[in-house]
Amino acid sequence: MKKNKFLLHIPILDTYLISENTRPLLFSIVVVTIVAESIGISFEQIKFFLIQDNLPFDIFIYIHFLKLPEFIVLALPISGMMARIFTYQKLSNNSEIIAIRSCGSSLYRLIVPSIIIGLCLTVILFVINQIIVPPANYNAAILLETSLGFDRRNFIKSDAFYKQFFPGKLELKTKNENNYLKYLLYTEKIKDSRMEKPILLIRREDKLKVIINSDMAECNQNKGYCYFDYGTRTLINPDGYYHSSTKFENLYLYLPNLYLQLHIDKEGLDNRELNLFQAYQRLSIIRIAGDRKNFLKLQVHIYKNFTLAISCTIFTFLGASIGINLQPRVKYNSFALTLAIILTYDAIQMIINVLIVSGNIPIHWIWSPNIIGICISNYILIKKDFLY
Repeated sequence: MKKNKFLLHIPILDTYLISENTRPLLFSIVVVTIVAESIGISFEQIKFFLIQDNLPFDIFIYIHFLKLPEFIVLALPISGMMARIFTYQKLSNNSEIIAIRSCGSSLYRLIVPSIIIGLCLTVILFVINQIIVPPANYNAAILLETSLGFDRRNFIKSDAFYKQFFPGKLELKTKNENNYLKYLLYTEKIKDSRMEKPILLIRREDKLKVIINSDMAECNQNKGYCYFDYGTRTLINPDGYYHSSTKFENLYLYLPNLYLQLHIDKEGLDNRELNLFQAYQRLSIIRIAGDRKNFLKLQVHIYKNFTLAISCTIFTFLGASIGINLQPRVKYNSFALTLAIILTYDAIQMIINVLIVSGNIPIHWIWSPNIIGICISNYILIKKDFLY
């Protein structure tokens, strides 16, 4: 019988530490996921289920099942840190850390298996968060809304505005955005893809040039054209006065970005129901539309896909640094300590997100909590390695 050559190259120390880390990790993932999922959505669903009596029990359970991937994603970084604290604290209490250290291994060498596990969790989290979570969240939302007699797919919107700015000239940090306005579309009502009583303002060289007023309009999905039916086209002179007005039965204009904005509203997807590819597509549309607040919100959402994944590795590093101790008498409550660190991390992240969306700090500050986590982990490990 042939032996696996790959396994022969894994040191016994790493094999032992990985096996010691794996069991607490799986247990932590199950516990944290159940707790987070129960707290996260149960109260709202119980309200619908018990008070309004509109949510059947089987749908109640199925929605929990669909929301499970999202809470697994949230649980992975927390579970990684809690399991590391528990595992290395156990090894420290059994004097195994001292024994391994006496053989010449440094503290950094002892946390290598944890870093490997953290990197694996990072990849797993990123894949689940892009492939499974968005469609699962969407299906859960549609199922809940349908059960309550509402369907976002039957799109109706009143008093809608859509804008488009000159590409490449819109600077989202400036307050004087209207100087670069290219199109402004207003419609009294949108039902599905048809617009009632739309009014389109067209600007050229920072001046109003054309006003189109029609009874009905509809945008073509494939070619990006918008078709206006039975209306009036008015030309404006450079001095701002009316030049001429003509009636038309059918008029089509190439307005691809306005159609895409309409399509975003019709889809009704929130950020949690978007994967990265969809989010980047929407980001480019929102930028041209000049929606600065939603642009920054979506930017934060995109960056959080990466920061959350990386946090798995950082939290495992932090948990291992805290758990390793050469004084067996030093004990930690792994759950309480993890909870305190997570709450602090989330508080810092929330403050930074608010400052980014308000435009007070650049988007790159979103990496600050992760950078702080790396620095603290490294400081703790260096201090312990130096003292002992």
